[in-house]
Amino acid sequence: MKNKLIRIITLTLAIILVTYIFPDKMIYLKGEGTEKLFYAFITAVVLALVNLIVRPIVKVLTIPINILTLGLFSLIINAAMLWIVDYFVKEFSVFGFWGYFLVALAISIINSILYSVLIKNNRKE
Repeated sequence: MKNKLIRIITLTLAIILVTYIFPDKMIYLKGEGTEKLFYAFITAVVLALVNLIVRPIVKVLTIPINILTLGLFSLIINAAMLWIVDYFVKEFSVFGFWGYFLVALAISIINSILYSVLIKNNRKE
């Protein structure tokens, strides 16, 4: 349970960071301050649920194309999962295919870095 909470927190931070890195023409998260944090948390929870429920089904269905592309199709799957989140969370918007692609890639990278740092610090204690 503690691990899942850390994942949600890092995902929330990654979403907030990405909204500041990319321009408003590519990604938009409603609000300022704590309101933005709240909407980022809601977006992170929905993204975690989509990755938990939908992503495994899509990955199994796309195994042949994933093999042909040497796993690069997973980046398209990540963009599609972000599109699903964009559909359900009205306060979060991403614009265009390249927006979904780049934002999903950035969220994945930032989330991985934050998670590894938090887990490494957590194990030292």
